[in-house]
Amino acid sequence: MKNQEISVNATTIETMIWNIQREITTRWGVTAGYREISPLSRYINTGRASLDFLQRLNRAKPFMVARKLHQGGSDDEIIKRVQKYLGYVPSY
Repeated sequence: MKNQEISVNATTIETMIWNIQREITTRWGVTAGYREISPLSRYINTGRASLDFLQRLNRAKPFMVARKLHQGGSDDEIIKRVQKYLGYVPSY
């Protein structure tokens, strides 16, 4: 499959977050769902996530991202783990 541009809008972002949170909640409970989605949600909602990151996240399997979030750690560690899984290298 060729690298396609994926449209990312507010609805897409909300759906991505909801799908990942649903995976966490299904496997590890409601409390974990709210707690473990927070670092990713905050990263996206504060505008720190680039379009490239969001496009990669949109193509990722929600369960795999949920597993990375469930491993815990500081917010920065969690985001770096998700970035690594997505093959995303931030350019600061």
